[in-house]
Amino acid sequence: MIPAGIIHQKNNFYTARIVGNCGEFSAQELIAIAQIASTYGNGKITATSRGTIEIEQISPDNIESMLAEIKAHNLRLGGTGTTVRAIVSCKGTTCTKGLYDVHALATELDDLFYGQIVPKKLKIGVFGCINSLGKAKSQDIGIMPSFKNPHKFEIYIGGLLGNSPVYGQHIDIALNKEQLICAIKFIIEIYQKNGKYPQRLRKVLDTNPNLWQEITDYLTKLIQK
Repeated sequence: MIPAGIIHQKNNFYTARIVGNCGEFSAQELIAIAQIASTYGNGKITATSRGTIEIEQISPDNIESMLAEIKAHNLRLGGTGTTVRAIVSCKGTTCTKGLYDVHALATELDDLFYGQIVPKKLKIGVFGCINSLGKAKSQDIGIMPSFKNPHKFEIYIGGLLGNSPVYGQHIDIALNKEQLICAIKFIIEIYQKNGKYPQRLRKVLDTNPNLWQEITDYLTKLIQK
């Protein structure tokens, strides 16, 4: 059985997807990935839009040996399947426009939610300033700083790219970090309970409009506690 993180490609080759720390890799990890790509692939690696790295053109005969090498270097193989995908973040931690420590929040959410099973897939993005508004709107759950309430966050729900792009809906409720974590957990649970493969979160919510109100009501109660 092909494990998560191994993707079948053209001409009976495979790609291995390596997940970093919300887009961050150490120099040692990159050296190990380069060595694995040279030994088992075609010597090329690709950076994805979600901050993962893919080793290309792996022969089926090399998969088992490559998997052992990945494990030996403590690299994380994954970011595929019906799961919460690798959490993406902007450079707001170091960028002069970033309003908070974006990477710290992204890694905390990654520890909590990455890899959870969902009906299709779910993408979470964490962003630090208004320049990333378009990216936040394209996530299943996009997180932005609140511009009216410092040190709090607002979310966009149900964004999609792919063949039917649509912006996520803005929920105009400012949340602190603990409330934000509760909100994400609640939204994922709604998706798990009400969705069926291959529905994305937006399809589930639009098919059951009462769920939009259920989310808003939950967030309202969160901030009233």
